[in-house]
Amino acid sequence: MSKKFFTGLIVAIAANLRLAITAVPPIFTEIQHGLHVTATFTSLLVTIPLLCFAFGAMLTPKILSTIGLNRFMILAITMLIIANIIRPLGSSTMLMGTILVGLTIAFLNVLVPTIIATYQPKAVTTLTSYFSLTMGAFSALGIALAVPLTRLIGWRLFVQLIAIPAIIALGYWLVAHRKLANESSDYTQSNHDKSKNVSFLYTFCHDRYAWLLALFMGMQSFVFYSLSTWLPTMYHESGASMINAGLMLSLFQLIGIPAALLVNFILNKKIILIIILTGYLGGIVSIMVGNGALWLSALLLGFASALIFTFAMTLIATSGNNPQLIAMRSGFAQFIGYLIAAIGPMMFGQIASHTHNVLVMNLAFIAVMLITISLGFVAVTHQTE
Repeated sequence: MSKKFFTGLIVAIAANLRLAITAVPPIFTEIQHGLHVTATFTSLLVTIPLLCFAFGAMLTPKILSTIGLNRFMILAITMLIIANIIRPLGSSTMLMGTILVGLTIAFLNVLVPTIIATYQPKAVTTLTSYFSLTMGAFSALGIALAVPLTRLIGWRLFVQLIAIPAIIALGYWLVAHRKLANESSDYTQSNHDKSKNVSFLYTFCHDRYAWLLALFMGMQSFVFYSLSTWLPTMYHESGASMINAGLMLSLFQLIGIPAALLVNFILNKKIILIIILTGYLGGIVSIMVGNGALWLSALLLGFASALIFTFAMTLIATSGNNPQLIAMRSGFAQFIGYLIAAIGPMMFGQIASHTHNVLVMNLAFIAVMLITISLGFVAVTHQTE
């Protein structure tokens, strides 16, 4: 299979890995009115996927070793298509569909690094950056189009149209798998001997590097979701209007799209970590300065957050010498990682409610960021040993 066609496959899959979640919050009001539900109900539409990310990632390696890569990919993408079609039909199907969306994205989050490492091991960094860039681009596109398309065609049809990229990805996979099957033997059979000692329990108890990846993945997600939740409040407390605070959050999300490509141009992993740390600290210091520096803060923090996610995914995709080990470490890292990430917004909420001081939040973010980068240095050092 040509590298160009394989890149198209990764992009087609990646287009689905945030869209079904990020496109929903802008139309919460329409969903509440249409389904006659409360704001608490709609908040579950974001909370449930994060929990599914963790537990779905834990299940992925076992399902993969049981049914094989091809069947698993077809099953996962088909689940995503069905989930998006049934979600708008009623309140119960909205919850059921959201669970399916979360689980499917969790599966694909683990499977994509495995696919890359299996079939294009020499292009892991490049393909992972394209993967991250596509996720960010389609996430931003979904946010931008949600309200205007809902006004034009209604929220129910808009949600169902989110299934279109999944349908394209399924078609792409069905064609790609035939090409891949000619290049290598069946996944499950070819890795049977290599994967005998690879299990979730073994990884949990004995794989030190998997724990490093999990903690690093978790802390970078912790920072990202905490920033996504609390930046508007921090900007407002630092002097920005609520409108400008919202625009700054949009900038924080959008600037990450080109950041994903930087990993391709810097080979030294420690230099990448230094760049990320500079962006993190520069962003927080800019919040402390206030005024026009708040816009600079959104740029720096958004850039660093996107770059570190791509970097973390690259570390996972290059963490082993056989696909089953990579799949297990990927699933483990994302299971532990998203559990850690779920704590972040709540922890900073407690800091905000008890201190009512944005300076304390800034200092707390600096401490968490320093821990995150330190874990990154340890993980990189371990990988190069």
